[in-house]
Amino acid sequence: MVTLFGSEAEFQASDSQSLNRFIQLHPALYGDLLYPAFDLRLLHRYLDSQCGPEVASELLQCVDIAPKELDERQYILAWQMLKAMELASLRLPQPAAGLRFGRTFRAGDLEGLQGPLSHSRTLAEAYQITRQNPNLTGSFTDNLERVEGQYLVVKGVNVAQIDDSTLQFVFEQGLGSMLAIAEELTGKPVKLAWVRFPGPPPWTVDLAQYEALLGCPVTFEGHFFEWAIALDELSAPVLWKPSIEALEVEQALPAHEDSLVNRILTMLLAVPEHWPTQEQVAEELMVSRRTLRRRLSELGTSYQQILNQVRCQLAIEWLQKGERDIDWIGERLGFRDVSNFRHAFKRWIGKPPGAFLIRD
Repeated sequence: MVTLFGSEAEFQASDSQSLNRFIQLHPALYGDLLYPAFDLRLLHRYLDSQCGPEVASELLQCVDIAPKELDERQYILAWQMLKAMELASLRLPQPAAGLRFGRTFRAGDLEGLQGPLSHSRTLAEAYQITRQNPNLTGSFTDNLERVEGQYLVVKGVNVAQIDDSTLQFVFEQGLGSMLAIAEELTGKPVKLAWVRFPGPPPWTVDLAQYEALLGCPVTFEGHFFEWAIALDELSAPVLWKPSIEALEVEQALPAHEDSLVNRILTMLLAVPEHWPTQEQVAEELMVSRRTLRRRLSELGTSYQQILNQVRCQLAIEWLQKGERDIDWIGERLGFRDVSNFRHAFKRWIGKPPGAFLIRD
């Protein structure tokens, strides 16, 4: 997972922003949604170097991909990458395994983004490119941004309901890869202001070790995964240039086909607040309800989980825009009792709706 930096202007809420746009900019991936294969290739090589060939082989077996197939693919499925990260969080020595792995990433690893990134002038522009191409970067959390004084603060929301230890590894990898690539793009160190992990940590931690790897104060007392950076850091110029060979390969990359989950998301986003039943979705896809349920189950998801992601992200969008009437939000999402909405929201991401309210 790679997330780069943005500018203050990009993080002001827009009243015209649609749910479709919101989910495109804050994707939470699962099932058969596409995930860039370079991430799995890097993890496979890293496990081989750190844990040996047996663990590297175990990784490919658990996601059902042969070595030669992995070398040739541009995309894998999101469930495969998440399963691989779960295994890595168990096999790599903790703590901070995700950070150390993330630090091995390089800008040249980002297939499909070599040209666009090389044409960006600042880290803010590089960030905008990654936001516009989520299928080329990959993300398992919704990233919500706000400006507080002279700092950009980014909050990671666990919409995909990933278990705590895997989520810790996912977020650490994102931080490590973000810093490694940003520093390569600019040719200089990039400093974060602070990082907050939610407590309690999934394993025994040494804060000095985390702070040495991240170069900033670190705590395990937050409610979410959060990081912050001074706005002055975002204007750093991009000096990096890709190789001619990488640009040639990029131009030959094939287009990818749409996935089942993406087709269902598209159907739900077309009629927000008037969502079809599972039977109606199956009919539209020209399969039986039983077949649809089975295919989604094989992908580690369900129609209800996909619908809940849309409802959750819509609720977060309204809360981030300043809507304070929780009853109104619950009613628009189809809950007759606001207490049911509060319970559902907390079950989805582990926090109540009030945690997303914009404070005066």
